[in-house]
Amino acid sequence: MGGSIICGVDGSGESRVALRVAAQLSGQLGLPLIIAHVSPAAIFAPAVGSTPVMTPPTVEELREGRELLERVVSDEGLGNASLRSLPGLPAEGLADLADEEDAAFVVVGSRGRGAFKAAFLGSVSRDLIGVARCPVLVVPSGAAAKTNNDRGGSN
Repeated sequence: MGGSIICGVDGSGESRVALRVAAQLSGQLGLPLIIAHVSPAAIFAPAVGSTPVMTPPTVEELREGRELLERVVSDEGLGNASLRSLPGLPAEGLADLADEEDAAFVVVGSRGRGAFKAAFLGSVSRDLIGVARCPVLVVPSGAAAKTNNDRGGSN
């Protein structure tokens, strides 16, 4: 298996659990770990029936994304991972990064919102499965207990 492992993080507890799983798999498989944060672009329609407009994240939002990555890496003790802060739509950004890096797979967390809330609010993991051209591992929120036990404590 070649390539790397991409792990998308957003600062949530669920993305931290996914990162721990990705880091463990990176070590077991001997693949480099790339931790990515996508600062979302805003999408709006200026008028009903008009073409939606996408505005890129601000410089401040991009800076905050980079700081989030640095904080997560420090907290989790993953100094050997590569960091990527990207603008755009989260699922598409992670899928494009996976293509660029010839990733073996992408790891993301799931908030476990249920079908109705996910349909209304959207779901990065669901969208990523639809656009990724490599396997996607979605780590359920219930995996937190296992990763915390593996780390020797709770978080």
